[in-house]
Amino acid sequence: MSSASDAKAETAVLPDSATASDAGIAPVPLCVSDQDCKPSTVPCLVAYCDALQVCNLKAATDVMTCNDGNACTKNDQCAVGVCKGTAVDCADGSDCTLDHCLPATGCAHDNLVKPCNTNDPCVQSACQSGKCIVVNDKPCDDGNPCTADSCSAGSGCKYAVVGGFACDDNDGCTKNDTCKFGKCKGVGKSCDDGDLCTTDGCDAKSNCVHTPSTKACNDGDKCTTADACAGGKCSGTPKACADGSACTLDFCNSLTGFCDIKAAADVTACDDGNACTAGDTCADIICKPGASKGCDDGSPCTLDACDPLTGICLATPADDGAPCGKDNQCLSNGLCKAGACVGDLKVCDDKNPCTQDLCDPSSGLCTQSQLNDGLKCGDGKTCQAGVCL
Repeated sequence: MSSASDAKAETAVLPDSATASDAGIAPVPLCVSDQDCKPSTVPCLVAYCDALQVCNLKAATDVMTCNDGNACTKNDQCAVGVCKGTAVDCADGSDCTLDHCLPATGCAHDNLVKPCNTNDPCVQSACQSGKCIVVNDKPCDDGNPCTADSCSAGSGCKYAVVGGFACDDNDGCTKNDTCKFGKCKGVGKSCDDGDLCTTDGCDAKSNCVHTPSTKACNDGDKCTTADACAGGKCSGTPKACADGSACTLDFCNSLTGFCDIKAAADVTACDDGNACTAGDTCADIICKPGASKGCDDGSPCTLDACDPLTGICLATPADDGAPCGKDNQCLSNGLCKAGACVGDLKVCDDKNPCTQDLCDPSSGLCTQSQLNDGLKCGDGKTCQAGVCL
């Protein structure tokens, strides 16, 4: 590691008469005045003879001129032992150059390729070879057919509104396009097909389109209700005029929209609502009942009737003790009991096992009829021609 005296010896300016010391280090020259020291080659440092009569270096006076070796500075002066200058201004006042400084050579101006400004609003300019050159007139077209486009050197592009001229609004769904208040407007193309059940419009290809709708409408028929569009047609539900009677012909009057009726033919079959009649027919708009259903069960001890709701015959027992059987000559002392006629029956037994003995209710006489041959009638005997053999 070097000592402080070594560092001092390395920075000392040696006079021509210096000799090496016995200590084996670089000889330190002796001086009497600053003039005895070799001039410094380091900018802003001067040689002087210090109190030990050794040549050394110190900062030069601040106002002393110098050269810092940088082409990008000017007016170099010493300041606290350092040579400093102020930056060189390389601006050439042109928008068409990139101004910069190279320490070795100084200012440089690289040409740019870009639009530039000549302070004329009516032209377009561009940088060429480091200069701003006019290349063409500035276009002032705003794309609006309803303005008069111009350029003024003082204010630039101007767009004066014009009106009353034919134009094109680029909308295929309009016609008679005209400039008005600076805008091109046309009248919408009519696509009405006269059909209430279509939504009419114009598509991007300038074609009329008619889209079926489902909105309410009027089909012009007074005998329909809830008219609505369906499938591009207006139709409604026929008005219900049926009164439920088979004896009337019900219909809607297309002139008034009201339900009218007229009588059905008198021979028209109908239903009078009574299940105990059959063959009901119409007569003067009224359903007349047909023949009544017969419910007589032939028993004098029942009260027979038909249920008009179901058409079922009902037999209600007559009062017990009521006389009965007067038409039955084979019964005497007949009285009703629990719906049956009971009394004394005439006995007609002829004691022949091969005959069937009956009493004729209409005459009260006994009758006998032969049983089938071959029927058993006794021990090992059978009936033969009404005789047990």
